[in-house]
Formats: sequence, C-alpha cells, structure tokens
Amino acid sequence: MDALILSEKLTHESYESLEAAIKSYEEEMLIYAREAQMASERNEIDMRKSDFSFQQLIR
Repeated sequence: MDALILSEKLTHESYESLEAAIKSYEEEMLIYAREAQMASERNEIDMRKSDFSFQQLIR
C-alpha cells in the first residue's frame, strides 16, 4: 500500500518536483505511523490484562 501511495504521488502532476511529492508522502506516512504505533501500544496494554482474549479482536 505504501508503494502505491508513493507511486501515485510521484506521478501526480500537482507536485512541482519529485522532492515535493516525496515530502508529501513522508508527511502522510508520519501521521499513519503515529496512529499505528498508538494502536499497537493500546493492544499491548490490553493483552496484559488478566481477562484478555484474542476473541475480542475478532469482533
């Protein structure tokens, strides 16, 4: 998915240069990575609870 997003940015005519397209991609990925890291942290905390079950994640 990351490669698709990057390729779309690199080929889109709205960016003045390749550097601008790459910068836009990096900014978008920083937001995505931050959100994914926070979700992972929440999951790790939940898995430490004594009543945790992987069945909760399926629902």
